[in-house]
This record gives sequence, structure tokens and C-alpha cells, in this order.
Amino acid sequence: MAAILMTLDLGCSLGVRCEDALACMAMDFTRRRRVGKTYNGLVKALQRQAPLILPLLKADLRRQARTRLEDIPRTAGWTLLAVDGSKDDLPRTRDHERVFGIADNGKFPQTFVTALVEVHTGLVWDWRIDRARAAEKSHLIEMASGIPAGTLLLGDGNFVGYPVWSALHESGTPFLIRVGGNVRLLTRLWPDAVVRQQGRDLVYAWPKKRQEHVAPLALRLIKVGCGVKAVFLLTNVLDPQRLSKQTAGAIYRLRWGVELFYRTFKRTLGYAKLRSRSGRRAQLELEWGFITLMIITMMGIDALRHTQRDPRRLSPARLIYGLRASLLRGERPSIKRCRHTLTRTLATAVKDDYQRHGTKCSRHSPVTKNTPRPLHLKPPRLRPATAQERRLAQKYRQTIAA
Repeated sequence: MAAILMTLDLGCSLGVRCEDALACMAMDFTRRRRVGKTYNGLVKALQRQAPLILPLLKADLRRQARTRLEDIPRTAGWTLLAVDGSKDDLPRTRDHERVFGIADNGKFPQTFVTALVEVHTGLVWDWRIDRARAAEKSHLIEMASGIPAGTLLLGDGNFVGYPVWSALHESGTPFLIRVGGNVRLLTRLWPDAVVRQQGRDLVYAWPKKRQEHVAPLALRLIKVGCGVKAVFLLTNVLDPQRLSKQTAGAIYRLRWGVELFYRTFKRTLGYAKLRSRSGRRAQLELEWGFITLMIITMMGIDALRHTQRDPRRLSPARLIYGLRASLLRGERPSIKRCRHTLTRTLATAVKDDYQRHGTKCSRHSPVTKNTPRPLHLKPPRLRPATAQERRLAQKYRQTIAA
């Protein structure tokens, strides 16, 4: 509880956060033993118990999150999870440079995190914490086996390549991933009536240097939009009736929910730069930050369901602000009144529903040397399979036809 309250607090230092959390807990502490007194004592206890407590706690939270995902209305029959990676800044200490390493900017240490997030509510399902130069592809491959059934995974152009797609396909996870000019695909590898009926958008991923050891992967290439604004999506859902072109385009736009999740995590919770000055404590700070955000999101989903509201309208920012006001800064003359205030806070943490008549962009947009150029996505490179590749694919006939 102290670790969760410290995450919700935005004190000037970790010591101040610990004092606020312990003061909050002392008001309602009913056991005979007293609460702790120092931040170092709390962190030492968290470090000592982390190898045993964190795996059990994360497994139990994931079991509870599975039921919350079922309570969220599905989009076109899918539960939408998005994957993305991000970096958090660290204090410039020798221990951080040793544990996490210097980031690709070559200036200061960072930690790299990859998270699986429900796009509507921001409910985090799983995450990985690694060094600054870690690969989010390998993180996704590790998390692929734990993705719940009935999920459509959304990913941007960083999650491309045969190892990622084959790992998701073998785990039974349908995916919808944006691809560009850095991707090479095959066409007309298997001119058979069984696969020809899937349509002209059927392509194959088959690395040229490993064709004798791995089977080709049948995929669908979907083009959304036209001209320079065209977006190319790759999916292993081969049935157009299950995932049509229009539905795929509408669903992929919802991937922006994972970007909003990181904005909440970094700005609202204050995790843009960590406060811990050692690698082991920074790892704990991030772990408890994700755990806290997972717990309070499930609390918000339950509160909206009890008030007959759509859980997809949950606002994580308002939820965090309300919990801070009621738990850390609010006056609590009685437990009954505190519960009433907390219940009302959770039930009103919804997104605004007014109709905007203007853009949310800034009025001034000066162009500097660091201003990125407009992004023009190139289509993936397609080539017809050679005769030798068709002969080599004969032994994978049943795999491809399936």
C-alpha cells in the first residue's frame, strides 16, 4: 500500500512521497504494529520481497484483468490490445550507467519499457523493463504466449519481421501491424485454389536465407487510404469477413490509445524521469508504477460498470487526480465518508463528451531544424516467388493451405 500511495503522490522527492504515504496509512492503520518511518526501510523491504512477491502479484492482477477485459465491449468482435515501447530518463549516476547503459543519444542513461495496453481504457496487461538499447521486438516475443484469447494485437511499424509474426501466429494471436518499405513479401508462392480464394491481398513472409528451415507465413496485406497518405497493414486474419478492409482501418486508428497510456504514465504519474539513483531501486520504481496504474484502472472500470456507464469512457487522468485528492490530500473525518468520497470520485472519472469545434493543435507552430519532416509511408516491397521457391514450398503445402 505504501508503494502504491507513493506512486500516486507527486512530492519533490521520494522521501517526501514516502512521508505522505506513511502519514496516510497511519490514519487508518488498525493493526497493533505501527507503520514504518523511513524511505530506506520501505525500499529495503520491497527489494527483499520483490523476487517472491512481484511474480505472484502480477499473476494475480493479470487474472483479475482478464475478467475486466471481458467487461469492456468488444470492437467488431475483438478485444483490442496495442503494443509499444518507450524510454524513461534516469539520473546520471554510475550505477544507472552500469545497469541500464547509455541511451542512443549518447548523453545520459535511460530505461526501455514495452507494454501491452487495452486501447480504450489504458488497462495495462503486461510489460517488460530492460536496458536503454533493448529491442521491443524481443519483448513482444516474450509476452506473446500470455496474450488472452479473442485479442487482436495492434502494432506500429517497429514490430515487423518474420520472427515477430511467426511467434504471434504460433501463439494463436491475431495481429494487425503497419508495414512500410523496409518489409519484403512474396506473392504467388502457392497458386492453388485453396489459397487463391482468399483474394489478391494474400502475401507470404519467408526469409530468403532461412527458407530451407522455416515455413512461409501466409498473411493479408491491406491498403487503407490512397496517395501519399496510404497506410499498409499486415494481418494473419485471412478471412475478409472476419476482418474487412474498412474495419481494419477503423481499428488501427484506435492504436493511439497506447500513446495516451504512455502520456498518462509519464506526465500524469510523473514517470518521465525516475527519481531513484540506483539501478535496482529504479527497477522497483517502474514495477510499482505499472502495478499501481493497473490496479486503479481496474477500480475505475468496476466503478463505471456499477453506475451503468460504458467502461470505454474511463479517463485515467481524472481517475489519478481524484485518487490523489481523496487519499493523500483530503480530510477524512470518518471511514464511511471517505469511502463515499472515493466511490463518487471513481464514478465521475470519465472522458469529456462535448463536441469540439476547433483543433487542439497549438496556434503557433514554428519550423526549426529539429522539426520532423512530413512522414510519407512507402509500400512494402512485393515480388513474385521464383520457380525454385515454389518447388521448395511443396513440403509446406498443408501448412500454407491452412
